[in-house]
Amino acid sequence: MQVSGTICVLLTLVAVVTVKNIRDRFYPRYHLAAPRGWMGKPNGFVMFRGIHHLFYQFNPNSTRASGALYWGHAKSVNLFHWEHEPIALYPDKWLDKSGAMAGTAIVEDDTILILYTGRINHPGEDPDHEEHICFANQYGKQYYKHSLPVIEGNEHQPNFRDPYFWKYNNMSYALIGSSFLNNTKCRILLYQSQDRIHWSQISVLYQSDEILGNMCESPNLFALDDYYVLLFSVPGIKPDGIYYQNSYESVYVIGDFNYKSYTFVPLTSVHELDHGHDFYGPQTFIDDIGRRILIAWFSVGTRDYPENEDGFAGCMTMPRELAFGRNHELIQKPLAHSEHARGPVVRRGLGRSNDSVILPDRTGEIIIKSNSKRDVQVYIESNKNGIVITYNAKRKLITLDRGGLDGIRRANWNPGRRLRWIIYIDASTVELFCGNGEVTFTSRFFPSGTVTVRLGELTQVHVFKVSEMQRTIHNITSARKKGFLFMKAH
Repeated sequence: MQVSGTICVLLTLVAVVTVKNIRDRFYPRYHLAAPRGWMGKPNGFVMFRGIHHLFYQFNPNSTRASGALYWGHAKSVNLFHWEHEPIALYPDKWLDKSGAMAGTAIVEDDTILILYTGRINHPGEDPDHEEHICFANQYGKQYYKHSLPVIEGNEHQPNFRDPYFWKYNNMSYALIGSSFLNNTKCRILLYQSQDRIHWSQISVLYQSDEILGNMCESPNLFALDDYYVLLFSVPGIKPDGIYYQNSYESVYVIGDFNYKSYTFVPLTSVHELDHGHDFYGPQTFIDDIGRRILIAWFSVGTRDYPENEDGFAGCMTMPRELAFGRNHELIQKPLAHSEHARGPVVRRGLGRSNDSVILPDRTGEIIIKSNSKRDVQVYIESNKNGIVITYNAKRKLITLDRGGLDGIRRANWNPGRRLRWIIYIDASTVELFCGNGEVTFTSRFFPSGTVTVRLGELTQVHVFKVSEMQRTIHNITSARKKGFLFMKAH
């Protein structure tokens, strides 16, 4: 189809899909996962006409990250009951033919506006790709793309991607991640536009020191109370003691942002956002009651997990409400809406040595409360593969160990007088929230057979409560059968 003016109209045709059979053994019951194929980082995350919409990197044709990426799409009334929607963006134009990569979305005048990265590969050349910033908007079920990149970024190629997009006082702003000094350090660039088509760079908002990696991905900047929070993700960060043990990490800095000088002044050092194995590329938005909600990719692109053989790969974390803690650290609280996925209580009361509970459907919400002067051990066990979570009271140290090479992750945490944990288990996922969310661990594991939660031999706790969690992905079976998720648009 020829492009008319500055838009391309999307028509509905059927795409070829090579991934057909999905096994259920590791597929999450209440975390959003792709209906099939590969799910990557969240893209736009908005509330539109009273419904939450989440877009995400998607390859419907393979469980591997390779290939030209799409924008998958799901919607929810409460951020737990999800319904899959048809694909939003396809790599079907010259400016994104090698992938409609990550970006963000906003809602304005009853329309979803999208700013995203379009990739063009150059096999056998150096550099072997270029990435430009593209613009699209949505009316009803149709998406329209501008016919040219709105930000070419020629001086910043090839690592120039992941725009974060917002509006303030009738002006549009975008953060874009990039590299500098021959791709040895990372920085975040700030752009401004009046019409969203013509953009100009107005500052280098942030750049790394020697510790961080060589690329800033998925930047987010937002006000929280009286400060600004800058989130971003970095591949290649250097380990620092027990911290930054992943090859891909997400971090945050608290500071002040000035709309007159376009400067961000850090007031804290860089902090690790999550301490588990599988947390990357978070996106945030403000919901209809003013909460700042975060969701992240529950995976890391470098890992090869058993689910890849099951017809799907990757999922999203539980949605989390962001706030500041008592020491002005950023905390992540499980969203109260989790009650929409919670099922019957299967165990409650005191917990003593070796007390155990079998988890129905390999899901559960586990609440642990204890005197913080006592050590705590919680085993999540199966026939093969499991996780051990421990608290060392003397060292004030939390350890999550999923076994195997590179299985251990740790963090320091002072719980005060009472230790309180909430652990969410979902087929192949574990999320640990400590206290009010001052410390979190987000990790995948791949059990076989029945999953049991058991207290350690020397563990005694005031509360050991276990609730079943229910399936909340409503139309997943019918969506796979009908194939409407892969309706192609040109």
